[in-house]
Amino acid sequence: MRYRLITFLVFGSAVTAIGEWNLKNQRLEPLKKLNALWLDFCVGNSGGKIGNPSVTFVRIDDEYEPLNIGENSTPKSDDATPPKLSRLDFATILGFVGKQKPKTVAFIPTPTFDNKNLLNQTDIVPLKDAALQLPRMTIGAVVSGDGKPSSESENVQYPSIKALGDTELLPALTRTVKAPDPQLLANGDPAFTIIETFPKPMGNGDANQKVPLVAKQGAKVVPSFVLCSLANQAGIGLDQITLHLEKPKPFIQIGDLYTVPVSEDGAMEVPVNGGLKDSMISEVSGDDGKRKKAYHFTRLTVNELAYTGKEEDAIAKRILAKFQGKFQSVAENLVLIGFDRNLDRRIPAAGDEFLSESSLLARAIATIQSGRFINWWPQWGRWIAALAILGIAVFLFRLSRRKVAVFGGLAVLIFFTACVFVFRATLTWTPPFVMFSLFGLALAIGLILPRNHSQPVDPSEDPDPEG
Repeated sequence: MRYRLITFLVFGSAVTAIGEWNLKNQRLEPLKKLNALWLDFCVGNSGGKIGNPSVTFVRIDDEYEPLNIGENSTPKSDDATPPKLSRLDFATILGFVGKQKPKTVAFIPTPTFDNKNLLNQTDIVPLKDAALQLPRMTIGAVVSGDGKPSSESENVQYPSIKALGDTELLPALTRTVKAPDPQLLANGDPAFTIIETFPKPMGNGDANQKVPLVAKQGAKVVPSFVLCSLANQAGIGLDQITLHLEKPKPFIQIGDLYTVPVSEDGAMEVPVNGGLKDSMISEVSGDDGKRKKAYHFTRLTVNELAYTGKEEDAIAKRILAKFQGKFQSVAENLVLIGFDRNLDRRIPAAGDEFLSESSLLARAIATIQSGRFINWWPQWGRWIAALAILGIAVFLFRLSRRKVAVFGGLAVLIFFTACVFVFRATLTWTPPFVMFSLFGLALAIGLILPRNHSQPVDPSEDPDPEG
């Protein structure tokens, strides 16, 4: 047994070190795939606690070229500054979205326009006309808790929700830094996307990102862009949203549909390691009985959404077939329109990934829709699991090879079943590489090495003379 245990401790220490290193750095691609498979397995056995999101993110990326008209074209900018879009640009984008007959639209950009540009002339209202072709939208605004309103545009009043408990720690909203364009507000309701005085996401992406869902405006509590968009999609009035700040665990109740855990300052955590992918697809049965792809969380660039081609052209058919499912999702999902250019991606996420503000809000909405409030086990939980496996290994090393196979297999089954039940109860998981490897080591060592390396086993005491 001693030789078995020493061998296990040596190789087990190396495996644990690799696992903990990759836990922080997310570098090894095979382990990323293993993590995804294990998390998908846990989600599939969550007992219905996790559903599917319903978001289509329409991205204004670096490939989009602003519209130009003669000398009034948008001036070229250097590589460090993306070109400004005109009202006609945004009207065109809304037109592309409108062709797909969306049910719910949320518009994040809060641009300012140069009225010297012909495309922004106040006597031209293309943005208003395009907005009126859509269902009533949620329109993003940037707010601050510093200073007082100095103009009417900074004194935007937002609708309120119910609040129970002490609101002292909620962030204050005193003025609107960037108000939505009046043409958009002809068919939209403003809601804050960013609170400039709220702490910005920092670090290397290991920690969950915090998104404020509520703020104080005077004596009232107002909902964020995320909450308003969700309520709009679900057909839930703001009077049916309640912020509960009673201890011990604050939460926001959105009708009877969503319960959102929040911190005392009214912010939710968007799990970095919750397994939420930019493309989440499943197969469902269509009205005609045929199987088709359902895009639960997907991304479309404006250029992709704008694509039109002659259906008799073979290349056009292939391109349209590729995007048809995503186009259909625009009509079925909550449509989120926002900037996602290279310079917009400044928020650290898992590994080397960086998110734009729009992408983070899309993930926040998708997290609430799916109930995917998933986190990793804390470090002490991982160490307890490792010690439990060590205890199982010590037990197995006392057995013959034949019994190692039987009891080891049973121990693996019980252990991983317990992990699934922990996930169902707490929505927490841990990357399985270390656990899989330690169990594999214990079984391999128990089957290959004899119980006592220095002394033979008396066959009269053990029915397995090889053990």
